[in-house]
Amino acid sequence: MFELLFKYPFSLFHKGQFVFVTGWPIWVLVLAILGAAAALFWHVRRQRGLLTGLRPVAIWVLESCLVALLLLLLWHPALSVATLRPQQNVVAVLVDDSRTMALNDAGERGRPRPSPYLIRGC
Repeated sequence: MFELLFKYPFSLFHKGQFVFVTGWPIWVLVLAILGAAAALFWHVRRQRGLLTGLRPVAIWVLESCLVALLLLLLWHPALSVATLRPQQNVVAVLVDDSRTMALNDAGERGRPRPSPYLIRGC
């Protein structure tokens, strides 16, 4: 059931780190959630009219949770897992040391042989 809801197995959540993909700082998220909860509290308190008892509090809590969830999703939560893929991290160096590199072209001198230890950048 966990994989159906979250797309990844539960064991991957132990290896990974929960991160937010957006560049916005977390304190802005917390400030936005608190500001929205305060605005909703003011709105529910002002419109209390027909509601009595714990109903206004329950409505405020549910609305605040919904706004907090929406703001959390705007920060694009992600799971960062550092794993190595097999045969993906390979560095290969090819040095052509054949006799054809020493042959002269038509009317030109021979090419200088490159040092097998010299690697030139692009």
